[in-house]
Amino acid sequence: MKVCPVGMGAGFTPDPSVIAQAVDMGVNYFDTASDYSNGNSERLLTQGLKGVARDKVVVVSKTPAKTRAVFMSDLEASLKNLSTDRIEIWLLHAKSKPEEVPDELLAAGDAAKKQGKIRFFGVSTHDINLMADTFIKAGNIDAVTFTYNFTMGNGKDDAIARLSKAGIGLTAMKVMAANGGGLPKMPAGGGEPPRPTINHALPALKWVLRNPLVATTVPGVRDLEMLELNIRALTEKFTAEEERQLVARSEAIRPYYCRMCYSCSGQCPKGMPVQDQLRILAYADFYRDFPLAQRSFAALPKEVRELRCADCAECPVHCPNGVRVSERLRRAQEMLG
Repeated sequence: MKVCPVGMGAGFTPDPSVIAQAVDMGVNYFDTASDYSNGNSERLLTQGLKGVARDKVVVVSKTPAKTRAVFMSDLEASLKNLSTDRIEIWLLHAKSKPEEVPDELLAAGDAAKKQGKIRFFGVSTHDINLMADTFIKAGNIDAVTFTYNFTMGNGKDDAIARLSKAGIGLTAMKVMAANGGGLPKMPAGGGEPPRPTINHALPALKWVLRNPLVATTVPGVRDLEMLELNIRALTEKFTAEEERQLVARSEAIRPYYCRMCYSCSGQCPKGMPVQDQLRILAYADFYRDFPLAQRSFAALPKEVRELRCADCAECPVHCPNGVRVSERLRRAQEMLG
């Protein structure tokens, strides 16, 4: 399967004509999910691809299923939303613990392939370092979508290399790190950070494209301007000046942006999944997608949603990357809880 190195995250593209334009510009890889806007993302993608021969594009969708029954039900719903009888790549969505990829779901992937309803089967994850061995040992994982951007340096290179050697196709998500925007200077009294004013989106995408083991990327695209910016990354070299800009950007967002290294796992004595709440808060603060942050927070277990960091006199969680964990968690809970 040949894919354009710059794909399109079509999760929240409000205008189908942008999708059609992406096809005209050579993009052939489109990522969506059954749980994006209750299936509306898939339906919008279908509108954007209307009239396009299906053998010309690769459509990727996902399910958050925990059981075979839900897996199959979501697959049927996605096939209907996408107006097709086969999805090119079908992923288990956001699986970051080995126990979240049980044999039951792996067998469901095989069954869906045998039925001809999907061509390839895979998983999306925020913790590729932990999950790489699980994916390789599974034996039937064809593709992995994972978080990868300039703030993470070479911390995921070993896992990327092992997965690539195993013949697994790799797609990078969250490639802009903080949506390419400016430093969110958090108001002392809380509230929403001011809108970004500095754009690092182009060098951020070019940084990811330097890695030849990453087959494609899925930067989010809301309008034609964003699409055109992404396409530029295919034809421009990554410069030393851009690298300096990204180093400065990484330092500027260090107190606020979670690198998803998962070093904080298990540190909270109350069982707070710190990395999950920090990631969810980033949807609101950095990606300017408050509805997604709300939905993601609401999907957390009830006992997690009800935890309040303000109840603790001191936070024992230490971030090796310098994120102000307690401050960020409180903001997430106040804004989304």
